Amino acid sequence: MKVLVVSNGFPPRGQWGTEYYTHQLVTGLVKRGHEVAVLHPERDGSRTRYTLERTTGAGGVRVYLLHNEGDPEKSFAESFRDQRVEECFRSILREWAPAVVHFTYLLWGLSVRMPIVCREENVPTVVTLTDYSLVCHRGQMFDWTMKRCFGPHPPDVCARCIREPGPFDGNRIELAAKRTAIRSLARVGGVGRVVMPRDLEEREEAVRESIGAVGHLVAPTHVIGKAFLALGALPEKISHLCYGLDPSGFEMAQEEPESKKIRFGYLGQFTPHKGLAALLQAVEIMRCRLPESVEPWELLLYGRATGGRNREYAIELLAKDRGPRVLVEKPFSPLECARILRDLNAVVIPSEWDENAPLTVLQARAAGVPIIASDVPGIREVLEDGVHGILCPVGDPHALANAMREVILRKVTRTGRHDLPVTLDGHLDKIEEIYSTVMS
Repeated sequence: MKVLVVSNGFPPRGQWGTEYYTHQLVTGLVKRGHEVAVLHPERDGSRTRYTLERTTGAGGVRVYLLHNEGDPEKSFAESFRDQRVEECFRSILREWAPAVVHFTYLLWGLSVRMPIVCREENVPTVVTLTDYSLVCHRGQMFDWTMKRCFGPHPPDVCARCIREPGPFDGNRIELAAKRTAIRSLARVGGVGRVVMPRDLEEREEAVRESIGAVGHLVAPTHVIGKAFLALGALPEKISHLCYGLDPSGFEMAQEEPESKKIRFGYLGQFTPHKGLAALLQAVEIMRCRLPESVEPWELLLYGRATGGRNREYAIELLAKDRGPRVLVEKPFSPLECARILRDLNAVVIPSEWDENAPLTVLQARAAGVPIIASDVPGIREVLEDGVHGILCPVGDPHALANAMREVILRKVTRTGRHDLPVTLDGHLDKIEEIYSTVMS
């Protein structure tokens, strides 16, 4: 079967959870004898926008690179609907003629109307819901004040959230000037420069139309499935299926590290919704109390800051002297995760958004590495407290510090369990079943 997978990245380009899952899906399908190609955007500006480059990715997989760098002057509508992207996509459908298209992302250099293009070309579709970006323009139900908003909310509330600069979008003078200008424009209808409620209504209508054109939706957690049911998705068109990954590469990480120094690892973006601030507060608590202040341990931060919104967050957070126990490491390829986990005594995931079966949790489970994580719905579904690690109240540095102390005192060690919510074979069996359903 010919399968076209559309994502926001594919190794070696892209290093976060969606890209990793896409790699696992694609390589698994290839091993089962399917002919698979990947389409994803390239946003580095190395070629003219809408150039379609044909190349290869990890494992020699055929890759269509759609060059589409960010454009700060584009309209809000162009952030979710791009006719030029749709034209390029249509050309790939006609050139390669896949039997089914599987989307693991639809935005960020792509277009939400791509499933509609598939319908027009009579190609069945499947969408894996990897985050909230289709129902929340910010992607995480995390508002401009950097708090969980438990949305989505009415368009007037969400419009303000999108247009309002957050606390880390610039320095104080820049923020004051931006807010004055934005609020003035909003009072006179936006004049096409700032987001207004009618823009959100248009976006929601486009998403609803796109979801209506999709053959089947795959929700890795029930919590994200509920968000799309509320949007109007039909229950019979949603399957709840956690991500699958190949655990064989994690065998190297299943033994307790030999070093006497305890190493905690944070693997993720340096952004507010990931809870890095609470984790660093936990470190300060541990530095000032016994026995943590005298025991040998360190925290390794693997990741990087983001550009655009929240660009000042990591700069401000990491500018302070955190002492020798906190080390900032370079991001690593998603395919190197087992090597990183091998040297860690525990993974810390202090997320403050709802999450959606984080791949870091699943990778740590595959290696048997203890996990200290926030008790948010999308983590709670894939992490059993006391079995795979410790769940902590959201945004609570004292709880994080207490959980980390359990690791330092060797009360929490490698679990000896290397299980996953679903095996990769079980996951692929279900995916193939879904493909057969939408094709029939």
